[in-house]
Amino acid sequence: MTRKQSVEQLIYNTLKSAILSRKLAPGNQLVETAISNQLNVSRTPIRNAIRKLSAEGLVNNIPNKGAFVVNPTRDEIIQAYNLRKELEIIAVRDAITYLTENDYKRMEQSIKDENIALENKHLMNYLESNKVFHMIIAERSENKYLVEFIEKLINQTNIYLILFDSFFEELSTTPKSPIGHALIISLLKKKDLPGLKETLTLHYQFAIESLALTDRVYQNVDELF
Repeated sequence: MTRKQSVEQLIYNTLKSAILSRKLAPGNQLVETAISNQLNVSRTPIRNAIRKLSAEGLVNNIPNKGAFVVNPTRDEIIQAYNLRKELEIIAVRDAITYLTENDYKRMEQSIKDENIALENKHLMNYLESNKVFHMIIAERSENKYLVEFIEKLINQTNIYLILFDSFFEELSTTPKSPIGHALIISLLKKKDLPGLKETLTLHYQFAIESLALTDRVYQNVDELF
């Protein structure tokens, strides 16, 4: 690995870790000159690192303004969850006759993995287990566009959870996701589409309500390096 690659990876890892651990505030500008002065490096590796973060949905690159930690409005978050809900209702409808016993076993295992992650307060493991559950259903819809859009929305809403979910703060309530997932499996086995639509609607309503869009203490970019 070259020095340029090493510096670029350092910047990428440091910024990503700071965003995921909620040290950098949503909307915080990633000022290239500040990072460049702190590390005594050119802007090229900084721009490359920021470009990677932008591709992952963690940073917004705004022409003529700069790069900012993603900072969705409450309306944008609700829109993302509502669209995800509608697409997953379609996926459930299309997948319900194609789900196998092995699919159900995998979904049940993902619930166990979710509970372990919640017990250990390991956010990334929780998000991965949650994604596995929903993608099993989406993939059984046999609609590649639906699978693609649902996965994109899962990744985006996961970022919102990383930035704002209240469970991983002290004194918060336990997420209802594993209980909701168990109910979804039961309704799928019964092929109860009206029940599934109602349950998915509540599932995402609870997800939105779990977001704590409150004031926090954050760091500045120049304090990271």
